[in-house]
Amino acid sequence: MINGANKTLDEQEMTIKDLVNTPLKKAALLVFILTNIGMVAVPVALAAYGGALGWSAGEVASASGIGFAVNEVVLIASALLLGKPIVALVKSKIKNRFGKKK
Repeated sequence: MINGANKTLDEQEMTIKDLVNTPLKKAALLVFILTNIGMVAVPVALAAYGGALGWSAGEVASASGIGFAVNEVVLIASALLLGKPIVALVKSKIKNRFGKKK
């Protein structure tokens, strides 16, 4: 594999800017990032909100579970819109940023 034509997707030098080239994919990428943050933020926020309103533990757990499930559905939908190359690139960038330093 001397020339660049035979390289696999992982071996090619790609950036998010190269892969997110339409307004729909830009919106999907934003939703993808926000829903990844929302995996933690939504249940915590709903639990705090329910606690402030005096909800029972069952009501807080139910609302948090529903919020988490809705967040996951939106995450999967945005990942499907983005496609495998972009999701793999974003995952590798997250691992590089937050992974163990050698």
